[in-house]
Amino acid sequence: MDAPAYHQTASVQVIRDRRGIVIGRLEEQRLTGKTVARDARGLLVGQYDHRANVTRDARGVLVGTGNLLPALLLR
Repeated sequence: MDAPAYHQTASVQVIRDRRGIVIGRLEEQRLTGKTVARDARGLLVGQYDHRANVTRDARGVLVGTGNLLPALLLR
């Protein structure tokens, strides 16, 4: 039996450059329906809202429609 959503851990995807150095990670938060991007130091870079299909930066400013988190990590 699956645990409720609030008991499940976030799914994390580590993003690396060509040399294998970690440049950030994407954390999928199932309860809120958002994916959060953090840089290598763990600082918030932005978030993608699956329901609204928009990406916002760390300050909450709209970046664009669709998932643009990888572009925010590469800046």
